[in-house]
Order: sequence, then structure tokens, then C-alpha cells
Amino acid sequence: MKSKFISTNLDFLGFSASMLCAVHCMALPVLLAIGALSGLAWLEHPMVETVFIGLSFLIATWSLTRGYLSQHRHFTAIRMVVIGFVLLLLSRFVENEWEAILAGLGGVTIASAHWLNWRLCRKSESCIVKKI
Repeated sequence: MKSKFISTNLDFLGFSASMLCAVHCMALPVLLAIGALSGLAWLEHPMVETVFIGLSFLIATWSLTRGYLSQHRHFTAIRMVVIGFVLLLLSRFVENEWEAILAGLGGVTIASAHWLNWRLCRKSESCIVKKI
């Protein structure tokens, strides 16, 4: 029961971090451009973005690997998170509006992978057996 609790919380944390990353990547450039958040320009610093991506990667690796190996054995969530991180990686190599679009899509894809992992873990037989 304890491992399910930790896994569920990691998926929630991963989902939240990935959605926060997506909002950060899509909204911050627009808000900084119009001057609404000019005092928060440090949020666009590459180190902040690197920390977001690094934490998302660590949480996703831990959570989705545990879900796959110990509970559901469905590879779809892992495929989704790989696609999300590829989109984030591609966003690092473009300089125009595509950077925000690719990074935002990557964040949403990673968040969706966490949601799917959580759903698969809840539906798996190993979870049902552990509840009884």
C-alpha cells in the first residue's frame, strides 16, 4: 500500500511540475514582452528552465519506471514521456516562437504521461490485489 501511495504522489507531483513548466514556457515570454512581469525576468533565466527540466526528468523517470515495472506493464506512458522530453530538447535549439510552442507541448505531453501512468496503475490487477 505504501508504494502505491508514493507512486500516486509522484505522478501528481510530476503532473503538476510538467503543467507548471508548460505554462511557464508558453505564457512567460508573452507576459515579459508586454511588461506585465518585467520584475520577474529572472524566471526566463536558462538555469531556472534547466532546473524545471531536470526535476521533471527525475520525477518522470522514477514514477513511470516504478509504475511500469511493478504494476501495469503498459509502455504507452513511457513512450509519451520520451516524446515530451524530445519536444523539450528540440525547443532548446530554436530561438523564435517555436521554442515556446515546442516546450509547452513537451510539458503538456509529460503531464499527460503522468496522468496516464496514474490511471494505468489504478486499473492494474496488482493494485486491485493489494487493496484486498
